[in-house]
Amino acid sequence: MTMASQKTLARFAGLSLSALLLASCAAVGPNYKPPEPPANHGYAMAGDIANTGQLQTDVGAKVLDDWWTLFQSPGLNALMREAIANNLTLEQARVHLAEAQSAEKAQGGLLTADATAGYKRERANLIAFSGGAFSPSSLPGGLSFPTNPQYNLYSIGGSVSYNLDLFGGERRLRESLKAQTEAQARELDAAYLTLTGKVVEQVLTAADANIQMQALQAIADADREDLNMILKAKAAGGATEADVAMARQQLALDSSAVPPQRQRLAAARHAMAVLVGKAPSEFVAPDFDAKSGALPPSLPVSIPSELVHERPDILEAEAKLHQATAEVGIATANLYPNISLTGVISQDALTPQTIFSSLSNSYNFGPSLTLPIFHSGELHAKKREAQAAARAALLNYEETVLEAFAQVDDALQAIAHDNQAYEDQQRVLDQAQARLDMVRKSFNAGGATARQLLAARKALVQAELDLQQYGTGRYSDSARLMLAVAHAPNSLTAGAPKTP
Repeated sequence: MTMASQKTLARFAGLSLSALLLASCAAVGPNYKPPEPPANHGYAMAGDIANTGQLQTDVGAKVLDDWWTLFQSPGLNALMREAIANNLTLEQARVHLAEAQSAEKAQGGLLTADATAGYKRERANLIAFSGGAFSPSSLPGGLSFPTNPQYNLYSIGGSVSYNLDLFGGERRLRESLKAQTEAQARELDAAYLTLTGKVVEQVLTAADANIQMQALQAIADADREDLNMILKAKAAGGATEADVAMARQQLALDSSAVPPQRQRLAAARHAMAVLVGKAPSEFVAPDFDAKSGALPPSLPVSIPSELVHERPDILEAEAKLHQATAEVGIATANLYPNISLTGVISQDALTPQTIFSSLSNSYNFGPSLTLPIFHSGELHAKKREAQAAARAALLNYEETVLEAFAQVDDALQAIAHDNQAYEDQQRVLDQAQARLDMVRKSFNAGGATARQLLAARKALVQAELDLQQYGTGRYSDSARLMLAVAHAPNSLTAGAPKTP
C-alpha cells in the first residue's frame, strides 16, 4: 500500500474513533420511565366482605399460571393442555411475536459492511470524450483509427459505512422496535388467558347443560308420579278431568325444557372443538357434570401493585407507551443533521491475473451529511404528532389499569353476592320441598286439591332450577375472578425481551 493510502486510512480511523465518541452522546427526545405503581393496596370490595360463604378469597396470595387447576377437574386439565397446544388463535399470536422479533433483528447496527465482485463486458465511447478529435474522418491519407474499444472489466472490493447517529435516531428506532416486540409478547400472553377463559367457559356451559338435563329428567319423573296420584284420585272421585289435564300439561312443560339444554350442550362441545383446533366432526368432547370438578377452597387475588406487573393487557399498554415515547425521540432526531462515514475500496482490472495488482487499486473515504432544510415544517409536525400519540398511549395505560381494578372489584362483589344468593336460594328450595311434602300428604288424605299439589310442585321445580343457576354462577364468577388476576407462564414467551 502506498504512503498516501496509509495516510488516508489513518485519517479514516481517526474519524471513526471520533464518531464512536460522538455516538456515545445521549439521544434526543424523552427517555422512557415506567409509570409509577398505584398508591392503593386494596380493592373496593375487601376480602373479608366477600368471604361470607363457601367461596373464600385470599388477597395477596400467589396466583397460579394454570389457574384452572383449582377446579380439580382432570377432564378440564386434559382439554386445556390440548387447547394450548393446538389453538389456532394462540398460534397466530406466536407467529406475530416471531414476526416482531424478526423485525427487531432486521434493524441493523450503526456499522454496515458489504463485499462486491463482478465482471462486465464494456465498450468505451472515446469519440464522445475526445470531442470528435479521433474520428476516422479526421485522419490523413485515409488511415483508420480503432475507436470505442471493447474490453472485459473484472472487479472485487468492499464498502464500510458507519452512521454517527449523533442525535440518537437509530438508537431510538431500535428502542421502539424492542418495545413493539415486548407489546407483541404481552399480546400473546393475553391470547393465552383469553383461550383458557374460553375453555373454562365452555366446560362450565357443558356441565351446566348436563346438570340441567339431569334435574329436568328428575322433575319429569316426579311429574309422572304426581300424574299417577291424580289419576288414582280421579278414579276414586277425588279429582277431576281438569286436574288430570293440568298434571299432563305440567309434565309436558317440564319435558319441553330438555331440548334447549341439549342444544346448549351441543354448542358448547362444538366451541370446544374449535378451541382445540379441530372440526366438530373430528372431536369427541369429554363429558362434564356436577362430579367433574369442585369449587376452589380459596381464590388467590393479586394486590394492585402486583397486578400492574402481571396482567398482560396492562403490560401490553405499558410496552406501547414505551414504543410511543421512543418514537418521539425518532421524530426529534429527524430534525437534526445525519452524518455517516463511508469507505469504499475496489480492485479493477482488464484481466483476472492483474486484479490484485497495486495499480488496480482505487478507494474513497469520507463523511456524508444530510441536513433537513425545506421540509422542516413537516418534521416539526411529525414530532408533535408523535408527542400526541405518546400522550394517548399514557392515557390508554392509565385507563387499562383502572379497568383491571374494576374487573377485580366486580368479580369480588359477584363472589359476595353469589355466597349470599346461594344460601338464600338453598333455604327457598328447602321450604319448597317441605311445602310439597306437606301438600302431597294432604292430597293423599283428601285435604288438598290437585291444583294445590301442582302449584307446590311447580314452586319446587323453579326453586331447584334457580339453585342450579346460582351454583353455576359461583363457578363462573370464580373463574372470572381468577382470570382477572391471572398471568401467563414465562415459558410462553421465552426469549422475548422484557420492558425494563
